[in-house]
Amino acid sequence: MKKEVILAITIGFALGLVITFGIWTANRSLKNLPVNPASTPLTVAATPTPSSDQAQKVSLALTTPADEALVTTNKITVSGKTVAAAAVIILSENGQQALAADDKGEFSLEVSLVGGYNTIRVIVFDKDGNTTEQSVVVTYTTAKI
Repeated sequence: MKKEVILAITIGFALGLVITFGIWTANRSLKNLPVNPASTPLTVAATPTPSSDQAQKVSLALTTPADEALVTTNKITVSGKTVAAAAVIILSENGQQALAADDKGEFSLEVSLVGGYNTIRVIVFDKDGNTTEQSVVVTYTTAKI
């Protein structure tokens, strides 16, 4: 009985050393890899923030869809109101779409949904470069409600 315990402890210790050496060697090899410029994160220089009297938020009011809406169709209309002729970007799970608000500031666009939760972000830019954004979550289900 004593021989088996000593043998098991010895094998466990040796196996632990082999695994530790493998991890150490892998980490050392990864540190010596050349840096691929395509895989390095892009850094963007920060633009100076305007003073409080210059900074103005663009108004944005989403009329549809409601936040936390539950829908049974795979398309939904995103509509709202902002400043006249503002650029509107709508980001969803299926990609992004851009449009311009009309002369009254109203916009409307049909967006495709994926099954489950869909986060829809609406970003608005005015002609002066001011921006604002709003997000809603819409759940698309095929279950009978």
